[in-house]
Amino acid sequence: MSLSAYQQTLANLIDDARKAVKDAFAAWLADADYCQVSRNVADETALAVADFTSLLNRFAAQLASDKPGGAWKTACHAHQLKGRPMPDADCPAILGRAKGLEDHAAAIANASRGRGDLTKEEARKLLLKHSGSLGPLGFEIFLREAPLGNYLVWATFNPVDSKANPFDRLPRTHHGICTALSLGPYKPSNTLIVLVWKHADSGLPPLHRPTVADAETYPYYRPRPDADARWGLTEPLPPNPDGLLPQPEVVMPETTSQGLQLPFRVVQA
Repeated sequence: MSLSAYQQTLANLIDDARKAVKDAFAAWLADADYCQVSRNVADETALAVADFTSLLNRFAAQLASDKPGGAWKTACHAHQLKGRPMPDADCPAILGRAKGLEDHAAAIANASRGRGDLTKEEARKLLLKHSGSLGPLGFEIFLREAPLGNYLVWATFNPVDSKANPFDRLPRTHHGICTALSLGPYKPSNTLIVLVWKHADSGLPPLHRPTVADAETYPYYRPRPDADARWGLTEPLPPNPDGLLPQPEVVMPETTSQGLQLPFRVVQA
């Protein structure tokens, strides 16, 4: 049986680094918060050997001065957006994501500084007011200046028709969206906002297949077993009574919402 990418990468480390890494991940297998992270690293297939080696070496080095969780996050931050880039010709025309309403309200408030100086609460109320509207007069400028994520943007798309709204093939309910996109842990109190945008109008930032470094300590990410796949796949949250299928996922650098398609939609449980 051939070695996994993780096993091959461990073999590239010096003895002390290899031991530090193996001991940390072994300990995490008994930790409720980190056991899935350890399993994900063992199952990683999207990182090139050189990048995987660099990630684990950085983790080993950070372990000398930080707790394992902090050491892993620091190592991950230095190795994000290292998954296979999607060729320009294959990039979907339309992308989308669901994120927390409170998070996006904060992003809009920050983007409004010097132009309207909205508070987070004002931005939240305007998002609720204009949900489903094709013409959010006076608010659209703030919508388009706000970033789509926080440093890193996770997105999905329709693999059958890359010009279609990816949410048209998903349930419209809060629970259905969270299940399909693996947005856990599921909490009905976490109101979502659904954002869909044109990739070209957002500046064509490079799209990458996600890796464990992009996911950091997020326990609901799962590496796609196929090393040659151009994008990742979600693992729908259990119990998934409707049998929702895994959805494509990619990551890209932070960008503004210039390509946002209206209407956006606020989804409450």
